[in-house]
Amino acid sequence: MKKEAAWFLDFVNKYKSGIAHTFLFNFNVRDYVDNKRELERYIGDEFLSERKFMAVASYDLSRGLTFPDAAMEREFRKIATNGAPLPPTSLPSRLFPLIDLALASTKFAIFINHAEMLVPAGGTASMNGEERCALIWLCEWSLNARISAVGSLVCLTAGNIAGVAPELLSSSYKVEPILVGLPDEAERLAYIKAQLAQKSVALDISERDFAALSSGLSKKSIRDIMLKAEAEDVPVSFEFIREKKHSVLQKEYGDVLEFIYPETGFEDIGGMEAAKNYLIKNVIEPIRRNDLRRVPMGVLLCGPSGTGKTLLVYALARASGFNCVKIDMSRILGQYVGESEKNFKKCLLGAQSQQPVIVFVDEIDTAFQRGDERDSGVSRNIFSEFLQFTGNSRNRGRVIFIAATNRPDLLDPALKRAGRFDKKIPILIPSRDERAQVFSVLVKKYRFRTDIDDFTIFADKTPGYTGAEIETVLRKAYELACDETPANGTADGAAPANGLTDGGAPTNVPVGAAASAASAATAAAAVSVPIADTCIRAEHLLRAVEKCRPNTGQIEMMTRLAIEECDDDDLLTQGE
Repeated sequence: MKKEAAWFLDFVNKYKSGIAHTFLFNFNVRDYVDNKRELERYIGDEFLSERKFMAVASYDLSRGLTFPDAAMEREFRKIATNGAPLPPTSLPSRLFPLIDLALASTKFAIFINHAEMLVPAGGTASMNGEERCALIWLCEWSLNARISAVGSLVCLTAGNIAGVAPELLSSSYKVEPILVGLPDEAERLAYIKAQLAQKSVALDISERDFAALSSGLSKKSIRDIMLKAEAEDVPVSFEFIREKKHSVLQKEYGDVLEFIYPETGFEDIGGMEAAKNYLIKNVIEPIRRNDLRRVPMGVLLCGPSGTGKTLLVYALARASGFNCVKIDMSRILGQYVGESEKNFKKCLLGAQSQQPVIVFVDEIDTAFQRGDERDSGVSRNIFSEFLQFTGNSRNRGRVIFIAATNRPDLLDPALKRAGRFDKKIPILIPSRDERAQVFSVLVKKYRFRTDIDDFTIFADKTPGYTGAEIETVLRKAYELACDETPANGTADGAAPANGLTDGGAPTNVPVGAAASAASAATAAAAVSVPIADTCIRAEHLLRAVEKCRPNTGQIEMMTRLAIEECDDDDLLTQGE
């Protein structure tokens, strides 16, 4: 027995029960529903043909009114124009009265495509006459009892529901939105198998891995990956999918989302053991076992600036292998009416399409606020949308929201409540042992050469330092070590290895060119020391500690706020 998509069953049930006869299909409306049919044809084959609709037509602003065959066009003209030819125009003011006659007279279905172009968001004041005319017709059709009585159907499609005039979706009218989602892993796997049966494409990975790696892609995008692999005569591999997927996602959502591909893992972070253990046991392992009951809806990281909150999120993304995106409000906010809400809706749908996905919001206390009348309700609308999305229990274990803040007291209580960000983890300044770990980890990260085996003595000399400040100290020590290393990387009195004389001018250079090359030679000498020849010794690090002082303001207050916000005593084991 064929399994129908959830959105299709939702549409059929609402039509059959009489809830609505006007529907707005949105989001992934240009994709294949099964292996070859797009939405309009799928609904026509699986729904309209079985219910004996007298005629079916499509409308958009570029082509006007079109029909799947001549017989249906004749049937439409018989009802709407008494057999006369259709007017040679695509304007709603000329064609919608004819569509109205057909909808109310016989069992007629009309597909109105690109609704966001026909009745765009932005308010009726910014609409032209044709857009207002179209909006009035669409709203009136949704309430027309005669259309409902004869069984006619109005199907609108839009890639982004936030781009459609909000008046259309108000409670005053009966337009039902139907979200057409991206294919899940099972659907992607079935599609991949069907495509491989028709194409000579080699795989370097299993079909199931291909399906898992293609999360967030439409079936058409998966087909394009296969076509490119076939055209380039290369097998479909992990790197090939990742490269093509990144290109597709950047094109689709790069204007509203930042995609994160971290190179840092938990092993690259010093300290924070309680936080790391919590994330492994309550996020990574349960999701891999498909035991989502243990996964928090959201995690709020609280603590002073520079303690590694962002680094921890990126390490979680790498350790888990989940997709990771970052919400940056500077990409969301637009200058035109309705643009910000439209972008934010697209941002959330794009994030949801990547599941399982980590959605990171940095400095959430400034990113999401209720706002006031001064911003025309934009902040309030976005805040309300964010509350609704983060509180949707169906996202548990699929969309993991992680936010960072050093001022949790500024967050709206509705955002912090259990069921949204229901786990608050304090990320505090590192303890003595953790500071020693941070020194050691950073030396490995930057591949610094050092003769120091134990960093405990330096941890003792840096109480109150954050991870970021320890990194500053270590880089200062490297700077001091470089300054003490001979410019050519050799001991005093040794022959220069870089072609420079003691005076700094290049050897074997014509006299006339020596003067003009002097400044370039001096600059070259400054960067000529190989990393391997520069060794950070204890005296360099001690001098660096003396020269670099912690400058993160309000650490005590931020630490107190983070501890007060924490809702789990097991996580209060960090810091001094």
